[in-house]
Amino acid sequence: MVMEAPLSRPGSSKAAAKATAAPVVAPSALTEIPWTRIDLDLYEVAREGYIVGYVEVVGAVFVALGGPRYDRAVEMSQHHTFHAAVDALIRRAS
Repeated sequence: MVMEAPLSRPGSSKAAAKATAAPVVAPSALTEIPWTRIDLDLYEVAREGYIVGYVEVVGAVFVALGGPRYDRAVEMSQHHTFHAAVDALIRRAS
């Protein structure tokens, strides 16, 4: 399963470059897209511009990995839906 994301969003490097040049406006929690596809089966999840974890697609399971670096991220939980895995990472970061 591939989830497509916009090229620029809070948390991405492009959005961070824009944020330093322009005043920061707090986006609505409902309009923020907290994830970016970084590999075929790997998604980066960010909250308020900071990476909070990753979602790895393993067969029919979505594995939530907590931590700012993929090589050191720790498995937090496994879910049947992509959005449940993203929500688990976002809630952990709160």
